[in-house]
Amino acid sequence: MYLHVGQDTMVATDAIVAILSKDLLDTSKDVRELYARQRSEGKVEGNLADAKSLVITSRGIILSGISAYTLMHRAERLDEQFEERG
Repeated sequence: MYLHVGQDTMVATDAIVAILSKDLLDTSKDVRELYARQRSEGKVEGNLADAKSLVITSRGIILSGISAYTLMHRAERLDEQFEERG
């Protein structure tokens, strides 16, 4: 299944490692270091100024203008739909 994370971007749900609030860049040293490392390797997509969340994937980080709460809610709905069909 795929999750729409904004800006015409879809991500395979099995590639998502975590969905984090952008606010963690201000409060978590570990998140800042991860972001800096991924950015230096060219593995960050999107605009930090417009971001509300960071979608950590197996390939890098996608900056999303959609809140982490909303993205998590969408992912949960996908899981529920999958289970109903299963």
